[in-house]
Amino acid sequence: MEPTIKNGERVFVSNIPYLFLKPKVGDLVGFKKEKKVFIKRIIKIDRGKYFVKGDNKKDSMDSRKMGWVDRREILGKVI
Repeated sequence: MEPTIKNGERVFVSNIPYLFLKPKVGDLVGFKKEKKVFIKRIIKIDRGKYFVKGDNKKDSMDSRKMGWVDRREILGKVI
């Protein structure tokens, strides 16, 4: 997620915002996929599935490589 989040920086991911609102385009979210936790930005939404991209477009493990993220995989919003 560089340059937004630097390597080694800690972030807080909260599920509280999504108890009342749905994730939206532009949100930074934490999600679990393949037993790993990722932080990415939501780019597109289609029927409960989210296309996410990292801010480091040249070198990012995101939906271009791992596919769409299901709503159930989202842990919360990066605060």
